[in-house]
Amino acid sequence: MKTPPVSRRSFLHATLGAAAVPWLARGAADTGFEIGLVADAQYADVPDKGTRFYRASLAKLDAAVAHFQTRDLAFCVHLGDLIDREWSSFDAIAARLGTSRHAWHQLLGNHDFEVLDSRKPEVPQRLGMRWRYGSFDHGAFRFAVLDTNDVSTYAQAVGTPEQAAGTQELARLQAAKVRQAKPWNGALGPKQLAWFDGVCAGARRDGKRVIVLAHHPVFPANEHNLWNATEVLAVLDRHPHVVAWLNGHNHAGAFGDYHGVPCVTLHGMVETAATNAFGTARVLTDRLVINGSGREPSRELKFRSSAGFR
Repeated sequence: MKTPPVSRRSFLHATLGAAAVPWLARGAADTGFEIGLVADAQYADVPDKGTRFYRASLAKLDAAVAHFQTRDLAFCVHLGDLIDREWSSFDAIAARLGTSRHAWHQLLGNHDFEVLDSRKPEVPQRLGMRWRYGSFDHGAFRFAVLDTNDVSTYAQAVGTPEQAAGTQELARLQAAKVRQAKPWNGALGPKQLAWFDGVCAGARRDGKRVIVLAHHPVFPANEHNLWNATEVLAVLDRHPHVVAWLNGHNHAGAFGDYHGVPCVTLHGMVETAATNAFGTARVLTDRLVINGSGREPSRELKFRSSAGFR
């Protein structure tokens, strides 16, 4: 895969930030960088059901990739649920992504684990992921990639301690009448939650803003949200340089402003027979500009002012 050439100005801006580049500090235009975004392709070679058109996701993803090919993107992200079920589904849809000239980051979604128990540990590797959760830098930003299926009833084989713990936690939350206590949701476990807090703290030390990529939403309140959304939002409260949260899972899409942090739920690609849903997002120093296609709306989202560094 050949990487498009990068201009000297773009390289310096991406690696050093505006404050370290004299012509940007003097007020030159902040062009930022652009990324491609898709959520919930959820492909399977099965009949349509209700509003979900599983086979149509191949053509829809083809259209998204074709559009992205015309853009100078830093990378693309699929926000979880690449398939709906069955291991063989990965082969057909992965072939579509293989035509892209851009690098893709995959996230784990609940439907990605709708495979035989014996194959569940292999899902991250099949998606080309080095880890279930992790982080990477691009320019002045650190992207935190979460595994929102960490504690769940579906991501581990039946009979394992992890699956039993997820089942027990769901029962506890349902007894407490927590709105998002649904079997298709999950939570960040204590280890990952501490890791996320540490990533945010490290980003602040390094002078970087944080954009979170996840499958499940945390805000606004919804039955599709993370089981422990309140604990995760507390991390955002502790770290004012976390500036955006991007996720999938809720196919209807959603948006909320959490204390100045735009939380965007992208529309699910699998929904509807003929209307697509994807977008690009230009990441600027002080905002995110989403250019939506199909059912995905376009938005201009300002980062909270407290995200600046002194």
